[in-house]
Order: sequence, then structure tokens, then C-alpha cells
Amino acid sequence: MNTTAPKKIATRLRTLPDWHGDAALYELSPPMAAETWRGPVERRYVIVSAINHWAVETYIFGCDADGANVDYSELDGSFQGGCDHVRALNGAGYEVAA
Repeated sequence: MNTTAPKKIATRLRTLPDWHGDAALYELSPPMAAETWRGPVERRYVIVSAINHWAVETYIFGCDADGANVDYSELDGSFQGGCDHVRALNGAGYEVAA
């Protein structure tokens, strides 16, 4: 019997040029379970936003498949002190697809 947990994969879908800094839409497989102010949710799509303007930080936010309807609750993997999508997604337990 295989007891190895399935890999969690984040696939970059596209860059989001209307955001400040380096932002991109990712699809997560399996979806990320998250607790927001609205209660528990599963996030299949997220925006990872890395900025180095007034602060140095990389945040993961839930959204829909179009990168719209953003929920600005910071998800697991978000961090301050660096601009790195891979580090943020790794921190959430996901590998980034090549």
C-alpha cells in the first residue's frame, strides 16, 4: 500500500500586469484548504503578489479562475522580508510546476 501523500502542485497560468510588483495567477492541485473571516474555504486559484515598494513582502490571495473576485485574506505561505513566488508557494506546501 502506498502511504505517500500526493504531490501538491502550483501551476503558473499568467502574469497579472495590473497589479503592483510581480503578481501572477496560479492553479493549485489539490486546492488549498484555508480559514478566512468567512469560514473554511478551498482555493483552487490564487494570486501570488511580490512587492518591493513600501514593504518587501510576498502574499498569496484566493481568487477565481480569471484572477478576479480576490479575497485579500493572506493565505498560508505568505511572508514578509522577500519577493519570491516559489518560496511562498513552497511555504504553503506546493511545488511550482516547471
